[in-house]
Amino acid sequence: MSQDNRVGELTATRTIAISTAWNLSGRIFPLLIAVAATPFLLHAMGLTRWGIFSLSLALMSAFTIFDLGLARALTRTIAHAIATGDDDAAAEATKTGIVVLAGLGVVFAVLAALGLHFYVGHALKVPATLRPEVMRALDVLCLALPLVVVNGSLWGILSAHQRVGAYTIINMPILIVYYLGPLATLAIWHSLVPVMAVQVMCRALTTVVLWRLAHRVMPSLTTARVSLRAIRPVLHLGGWMTVSNLAFPVLLYLDRFVIASVLSPAATAWYATPFDIIFRFTALPQALMAAAFPAMTTAHRAAPARAALLYRRALLAVGAMVLPVALVAVTMAQLLLRLWLGAPFALHAGPVLRLLGFGILFYSLDIVAADLLDGLGQPAFNARLALLEIAILIPLLLVLLPLFGVVGAAASWVARVAISFGLRLWLLTRIFPETRAELLRLVPVFALSLLALVVAMLGPVPAGAGLLVVATFTWTRALNGAERTAVLVRLRRAPAP
Repeated sequence: MSQDNRVGELTATRTIAISTAWNLSGRIFPLLIAVAATPFLLHAMGLTRWGIFSLSLALMSAFTIFDLGLARALTRTIAHAIATGDDDAAAEATKTGIVVLAGLGVVFAVLAALGLHFYVGHALKVPATLRPEVMRALDVLCLALPLVVVNGSLWGILSAHQRVGAYTIINMPILIVYYLGPLATLAIWHSLVPVMAVQVMCRALTTVVLWRLAHRVMPSLTTARVSLRAIRPVLHLGGWMTVSNLAFPVLLYLDRFVIASVLSPAATAWYATPFDIIFRFTALPQALMAAAFPAMTTAHRAAPARAALLYRRALLAVGAMVLPVALVAVTMAQLLLRLWLGAPFALHAGPVLRLLGFGILFYSLDIVAADLLDGLGQPAFNARLALLEIAILIPLLLVLLPLFGVVGAAASWVARVAISFGLRLWLLTRIFPETRAELLRLVPVFALSLLALVVAMLGPVPAGAGLLVVATFTWTRALNGAERTAVLVRLRRAPAP
């Protein structure tokens, strides 16, 4: 296959759609398991242990900050290599990055364990009888840190080559154990320690799967040498991404740690449970961007107008996937939580979920904008924005949390993500002018989507009417003629039921 054909195939809408479908299946499947398992885990653990377990899941996600931005930078390096045909240099940089991350991961795991001991001993409001168990459980959890950072780089190899289908299939049984394994351990030991051990074991199995598949799609990894010189440009790019990675868990999880310290772990559960559930739907934009990020990066190097077009299509696709979720959360939060976790829990968590329904749309669209900035080689903008967002979030929490409790924490998050999305859109029009015309087509759709969420507060029927208006306006104004024709052609070719 010629280089031009290779680039064209990897940036084609059909290729991105197939990769997105595999990513979605790999993310929705564990979401369904998590939703089904949550009531049983809550009952088996009790409210306090469940609050600690929610914090541990947040920590597992936060461990990605310790990759120093290398995982994302390596993905961009591989995508550029695909555009230029320099695969050997990319393999050398990638192998070096994996070795460096594995070594640093061990060091950071020790530091994280020390920091968590201090937090549990001096800041976390947990019963004294439970404190030794929590400390041991978090020690076990820290063993996953090197695995998490290495897995990010290995996943980047598959993502850049749009080869995630095999991983999704093989990883399904591991995901089942990841969510149902804790239930099995709790039936034998009423402790968080074996629960954390199951989480670490699953991460280790994922590492083995990713390593084998990465060598299959990038055979030059086998013979590539470890060279710090090869990774210097990646380190430079990853430096700014590190700032964003360090800020990410602060922005995402600071509120729940503040709630646990100021209020109680039980209050954390009222906030963290609806947050974790609705935040899992960010798997939709993340699945899309896992495929679209390397495609936009490759396209920008070869054809900037193509990258801007992919950006608009990504925003539209993300909005189409997430807006219905947001409308359901705003309209039916109290009912869904009551059916799922009971009336007492829904009384406290329902208002939180309604507010988060607004924020999830902004956050999902912001993922697309942030990924494009990284793909353009401008991670400094994302890093500076992240620091600005922290400066916005902390005062909001200090003011709204004492006044409104967990609802104030939800309002702080919604305000922060809305501001972030608006600023990134403005930045992109300045540094990537090709996006201006594409974004102008979407402004009315964004406005109508926000209006639909406001109207959804009145009930399911107004919510459905709002969604219909947004869909109609998207079809007539946000899509061009060629795109509408392509959709109709695909619909006509769809097999009859």
